Amino acid sequence: MAPYAHLAVYKVCFGLDWPESDILTGLDVAVADGADVISISIGEENMPFFQDNIAIASFAAIQKGIFVSCATGNSGPFNGTATNIAPWVLTIGASTTDRKIKATKKLGNNKEFDGESLFQPKGSPSSTLLPLVYAGSNE
Repeated sequence: MAPYAHLAVYKVCFGLDWPESDILTGLDVAVADGADVISISIGEENMPFFQDNIAIASFAAIQKGIFVSCATGNSGPFNGTATNIAPWVLTIGASTTDRKIKATKKLGNNKEFDGESLFQPKGSPSSTLLPLVYAGSNE
């Protein structure tokens, strides 16, 4: 949690109209307002960084010590469909997995409930480090 956080929201998209000048203005205003973090949920088609306005504006923000994260878009899951991939931006995307990490909780009355957890207590068989294995592409 961030109890002293100040949230500033800038609307730069109106319907399906996303003028690049509005996006850049929103980023510039966030920098001028003293933002510590900028989170961008806008993705355009991939292009060279010197033509990508979000990449350019986020680079300027990074130079001022502002952390920038961007959504990767909703065009996948195909090669080259991730957007906002500038190396100075933390790019966030959703994913799925075909496995569960099972956790069983036993209560004082001996009832057991199954769930999922990433917590692996010391000494459990699954706390042993195992090598990563590349299973091949998803094609």
